Amino acid sequence: MRRFCPNLSELQAFEATARQGSFTRAAQELCITQGAVSKQIKSLETFLGVELFVRTSRGLLLTNVGTRYLHEVRAGLNRIEAISMSVMTRVEHSGVLRLTSLPSFGSKWLIPRLPTLRQQHPELNIEFLPHRMGYEFTSPDVDASIRYGTGVWPDSQADYVAGHELVPVCSPGLFTQPAHRPSDLLQYDLLHHTTVQRSWTDWFAAAGQDTIRAWTGPRFDQYMLLIQAAMAGFGTALIPRCLIEEELASGKLIMPLPLPLQAQYGYYFCYPEQKSVLPAVQVFRRWLSHTVALQKGG
Repeated sequence: MRRFCPNLSELQAFEATARQGSFTRAAQELCITQGAVSKQIKSLETFLGVELFVRTSRGLLLTNVGTRYLHEVRAGLNRIEAISMSVMTRVEHSGVLRLTSLPSFGSKWLIPRLPTLRQQHPELNIEFLPHRMGYEFTSPDVDASIRYGTGVWPDSQADYVAGHELVPVCSPGLFTQPAHRPSDLLQYDLLHHTTVQRSWTDWFAAAGQDTIRAWTGPRFDQYMLLIQAAMAGFGTALIPRCLIEEELASGKLIMPLPLPLQAQYGYYFCYPEQKSVLPAVQVFRRWLSHTVALQKGG
């Protein structure tokens, strides 16, 4: 029996038009004419018996039913794409993982470990996409992403990797006298990350000393900048230990006080549910889990 469903090309045209907000931009994305996109949308609306868009002077706006329909259509198209890719690549060939990663974690933790991944899984190729694409999974181009946060995102599953342990670090020449108390760190600037501005406040509270000065000091939007600022002697920074293993081992950074903080934020490997079936995602997940377990065991 023939299924009661619209043409796949019409659904693709609808999803692209809704995302782009324009027949012209959707046509450019799909490599067809604007007229063809308009015709496909009209055919879909006729098939459904409802209007999906309202044409205004400002462009195309989804109707209420169009918004609900888009949510389900997008999920269905993503699922079809993921299953198709799984069949195409086959279980024995992991294929390509299209991944986004925050720059600091990518350069300081992930990339140094990629040679081991290559040795263990030579069939897996990783394509790094711009990290801004990893904040949501509406784009079918992204399979997974490395995010920083609490591990709860509405659009994805998340596996914890590293980053909960924050340590205070500074240049070895910053303090002329060794620090003995938390208050000694206030001799110089406290360096903050803009995403987790409570870190120093939480650190001083855990050390038994609440101070309003824990909120003060320069702010940076990337841990890489914090690391460079701390090494330059600009002040003391709270940084995930996983990002500064080499600097601590080499002495480029020291811990003025051995008081780590267990933070709520960390780095997570995230992926939408429909992409979890991809062999590339499965292989990378297993490798990450094994790598993290070995590091904890060491």
